Amino acid sequence: MGSIEAINIWFDHEGNRLTVVWGSKKGYYTATDNDRVLARVDLDGNVQGLQVEGVNELRDTLLTVNHSIEWWKQLDKKRGSRPRCVLLMDGESEEVAERLTALVDIPEVVVTPADTWMPFGKPLKKESGSWDVSPAKEVDLGKPNLLVPPEIQEQLERWWLAVAKNARTPRWDIASTCTIRGTPGLLLVEAKAHAKEISPQSDKCKSTNADNRVRIGQAIREASAGLRAVTEGDWGLSPDRHYQLSNRFAWAWKLASLGVPVVLLYLGFLEAHDMVGEELFRSLDDWGDAVKSHGEGVVDNTCWDQCLDVSGTPLIPLIRVCDQKY
Repeated sequence: MGSIEAINIWFDHEGNRLTVVWGSKKGYYTATDNDRVLARVDLDGNVQGLQVEGVNELRDTLLTVNHSIEWWKQLDKKRGSRPRCVLLMDGESEEVAERLTALVDIPEVVVTPADTWMPFGKPLKKESGSWDVSPAKEVDLGKPNLLVPPEIQEQLERWWLAVAKNARTPRWDIASTCTIRGTPGLLLVEAKAHAKEISPQSDKCKSTNADNRVRIGQAIREASAGLRAVTEGDWGLSPDRHYQLSNRFAWAWKLASLGVPVVLLYLGFLEAHDMVGEELFRSLDDWGDAVKSHGEGVVDNTCWDQCLDVSGTPLIPLIRVCDQKY
């Protein structure tokens, strides 16, 4: 552990919890492979303490704990919502399907082990020592993928891009096939772990291709008009402000207009303690207020938790939270 000036040890009799800390840097607690043990790590991922639950029940018991964040270090973004989304999608297909279905929490929306989703797990270390990061990749629905049929993918790409070469369509934090009211559909997730992850008002389309910027603007305005017709409310989707929020609703609307039922889920991760110094989300109300405040004048806020009828195809915008420790 290197040079250590002090090790702090204390036992919480009421909570039956032992805490050992040998570092003073800012950090947070994260899971290990033992449900009783949390590891405290600093912002660089160095272990600097342990917390053990249920100590009184561990007499004459040897605890072996493995804690590795190597997979986490392979991600493009190592804190906030990105690693949490990867961890949410990691596990056996039965576990992930049950997790997603419970997250949506609507009886007519079901994810089964036979469905397909991205990301589909943590990066994997190869025998050579290199890493396969493909399990953790986000999905670009306007490019070849396993979640939408090729003909739908091609229509999406043409709708969004004038020049497809070297250009991409919006990527989703999580996307999964599912069944919505008995019909194959898509669950699309936009996730945040702290207030600064919500794009500012100045967020705008940054495509370097002028023709693509024009086409994207047309697509977003078309979607805004389409949603206005559905809810008869105030929609102001724009490529020049609140661009991420605008393109999320635009894509959800377009898919529904093509006959693909959609659940658009805005997911807030609670108590993201790795984001030291940031404004965190503490509850569903906290997250919901942040989403609605951000969307004021852009999204008709009466749409949340409603089933919108887009020419007979359901589009369901949801606000949900996940209290996940990692």
